[in-house]
Formats: sequence, C-alpha cells, structure tokens
Amino acid sequence: MCSLRPLFLAAAWLCLAASAQLDATHENYIRWVNCSENIPSTLDRTGVDFANLPSELHCGQISVPMDYARPQDPNNTITLSLAMIRPPRPNGVLFVNTGGSDPGVVVAWEVALNQTAMFSGLSNYYDMMFMDIRGTYGSNPISLSLDAAAALPSTYPQNESDFNIFKQASAAFFQSWIDNSSPPGIIQFVSTKEVVQDYEQIRKALGYSKVHFLGESYGTYRAQKYALAFPDRVGYFALDAGVPYGMTLFDRAQAHVSSGNRALLRADAYCQNHPSCPFHSEGVGSIPKAVHSIFASPPCSEPVPVQQLQQAVLAMLGNGGLPDFPLLLNGLKDALNGNCSTLLGNDTLTVESIVAIPLECGDIGWLLFSCIGMTTTWSLQLACSGWPFTEATETNELNPHKMLLVTADFDATAPTEWTSYIWEKQARKSALVVRHGDGHVSFQLPNQPSSMITKDFLRTGVLPKPRNETLVSVYSPCMHRAPIPDPYKVQTGAAAGDVASE
Repeated sequence: MCSLRPLFLAAAWLCLAASAQLDATHENYIRWVNCSENIPSTLDRTGVDFANLPSELHCGQISVPMDYARPQDPNNTITLSLAMIRPPRPNGVLFVNTGGSDPGVVVAWEVALNQTAMFSGLSNYYDMMFMDIRGTYGSNPISLSLDAAAALPSTYPQNESDFNIFKQASAAFFQSWIDNSSPPGIIQFVSTKEVVQDYEQIRKALGYSKVHFLGESYGTYRAQKYALAFPDRVGYFALDAGVPYGMTLFDRAQAHVSSGNRALLRADAYCQNHPSCPFHSEGVGSIPKAVHSIFASPPCSEPVPVQQLQQAVLAMLGNGGLPDFPLLLNGLKDALNGNCSTLLGNDTLTVESIVAIPLECGDIGWLLFSCIGMTTTWSLQLACSGWPFTEATETNELNPHKMLLVTADFDATAPTEWTSYIWEKQARKSALVVRHGDGHVSFQLPNQPSSMITKDFLRTGVLPKPRNETLVSVYSPCMHRAPIPDPYKVQTGAAAGDVASE
C-alpha cells in the first residue's frame, strides 16, 4: 500500500485555505443578463438566431474584490462574466476551465448552439458553469501597448548580459500592462490565488455545497489550487493535460525538451506511414534531419532568427491541441526550398495572444539566467523575468482528493511527465488515464475512450478500473505507469489525434 504522507507543508496555500471563510462584504450574487445583448466576441455567429437562443443558455455577471485581502468597495471591485448550461433537473454543478487565457463564456454558447459535441452526456446532467478568467474577454480585460510586447527580444539570451537586456524589456512590458489596465493595481491580482477565490464566490452565489470540475491544461493547475484552498467543496475533479505545482522549473523544462523531441519523432512516424509525405522516400529519421538542417542554417529567403523557427516548429507540433502533421511536413519542405512562410504562419500580435503571460507570472517563482535551451517553459520564464510583484511560493503539498488524471503520451504542450508527477507526488488517491496518441487536451476528442472515461467519472465519481488497450491505458492509485512507448510503434492518424487537416 502506498504512503499518503504529505511531503511538505504548504505554508502559502494553507494561509489561502484559512482565508476561505470570507467576511460578509465578499458574499456576492450573480446578476443574470440578456444573452442576446452579451454575445462573446469570439463566437461563430453563422446561422445563429439571437432572438431565439436555447432556453438552457444563461448569461451572468458577478462583482468580486479585485484584491481579496481588502474589503470590497467601489475602488476594489471588478466584474466577471460567466455563462451556464442549465438543464431542467441538474445533478449538481460542473465548473469547466479550458486553460490559460482561453475564452470560457463562448464555450457555453458553443454547447447550447450545438457547435461542439465535447460535452454531450454532461450538458444534460449538470449545471455547467464557464467563466472568462479575470483579466480576459468579458471579465475586466487587461491591456497593454503592443509596442511594448513587440520590443521583447526575439533571440534567446546566450549569457547573463543578454538576459539582463531581456529582463529590462520584460519590466517595460509589465509596466505597459500596469499603465494601460484598470482598475489601478489590477495586474497584481490576476493570478491563480485570485481565480480560485472567484470560483468560490460563484459557488456560493449558485448555492451548491460542492462543485465538480473539469480542468484542461492550465485549468488543471487552477483546479488543484481550488481543491487545496477549499477542500470541503471538492466533488468529482477531472484534470486533463495536467500542469503541476511543486515541480521545479528545471524539471518542467527538461520534460518539455523530451516531449518536443517525442512529438518530432511522431511526425517522422506519420511521414513513414503516409506515402503522401514529401519526405517519405527518405526513410526513418528524415523529419528530424530536415528540422536540424533548417535550424543549423536557416534557408529562408528573408532573414529569420533561429529561435523564431524553433518556436514555429514547436507551435505546429502543438497546433492548438491537435497537431497537423501534413501541414508541418509540407512547411518543412517549403522551408528547405527557401519559403518559410508556411512554417512561420501569419499570426498577428494581439492582447489576447499574450495575456496569459501576466496571468501566470504571479503563480510560481522565477529563476535567474539558465542555459538549458529554448523551451516553452523557459520562454515563459524569460517573459516573466521583469515581473514586478511577489510571486506565490510553490510547495509540494499532498492533494488528498480522489481525482481523475488524463494525459497523452505525445503531448508536446503539457508533457506527459507533468501529469505523472501529479499522480505520483501529489494526487496519490487518483486514477491515471493515458491516451496513446498525440495532441494536447484529450477531452477535445469526444470519441476517444479517454473522453468517455472522463465523462463517466464526472457523472459517477467512480474511478475506472485498470486496463491496457490500443488507444488507452488506465492505472489505479499506487500502480506503476508503464514507460512511454516508442513513438514509431503507436498508430498515427486521426485515431491518434494527430491530423487536424483530415
């Protein structure tokens, strides 16, 4: 039997849990508003009859403290936007956080308008609550001058002097957020410790004694912190593509290096399984060879920093959760012929594309210059190097709750090692579901066994039994996870979640 003894005391988050009993000035209510007058900016409006919206869609706003350590008053109040799917006879409430700075409210609309099938089997079972995280979209969005964002160096620092230059640019970047956002001081209060308090305010306003929670990507971090802060309110929690707390930045970055390499080998495996791949005739290893050639001597017709090419390849391997290997492979071929436009894409710098940076900088400590190399984890550290406020102290506190943890072997965005860390070090009473395939957030693949297992758990609270199948393996608490499989020995294609273009 495995030990469930806590590894460390969580001083910072124990203080947060102790403050969970808020005074009466923080007891707020939801103001229900006309959905047709509060349409999310990111909604696909094609064919939508806004005069006859589905009756189960409900839109609301709630006013909460900007800073929960101070009494709520006109100078310490922000308004959050939320939307719910409310069936006639709900069996509780399910909070959904899709991660990072992703819009939340629009997902409720997509469910109500049948624009997504992801939540079938849940939307008629629970009250489902989706919130725009504070600082984003309809929840007091923060802003900055895009010139300050564009001024961040595009090359990775090679020494401490380079790092200090980057740190100065980062400080100016955050000062721009501070200068362009309101209420004054809001930038200091957009981290996870505030977000979990926001969730608690919504729970109380809805009148539920417990919440169930589906957290995806960075939403898993928020779900874990909510569970630690408000343990008596925890129902059935499913964490998909986990982001751990307590894991060192170095270990997180090393896992990112490994996951990026695995994803590249998966692209190579896809190429060998599909004769249409432009590198197919060159045999195994042709894709890593092409990537190394491009990085070693960028062949682009216009000068492009190597770091920008590295970021572009990593982004394509992730592709918003569903890697598009055909697009990547054709992009590599084009790049070798001097045309890097497919690889680089045409993404425009917007506030929405970078707002996740201030949301996450206050959550964990940031180290001094390191030469580990370019990874998403280390790039975020660089962006946060000029963060002017005190960040949270990370701990390895044991999470005593029974949860469902879901990961994919070849997730390039949230390395599968991160979820294993959560399962082995913190959430030891939980079951682990491993999808054998590619992509980030398995739940967006509704027909996958992993998604069906997740829905069953969210409805029943019963952990799944161990199994080992082609598309999924399930481990009970205290079992040992099998090694990550050979990237070439797991099937590729749509069944593995790796072809967004087919």
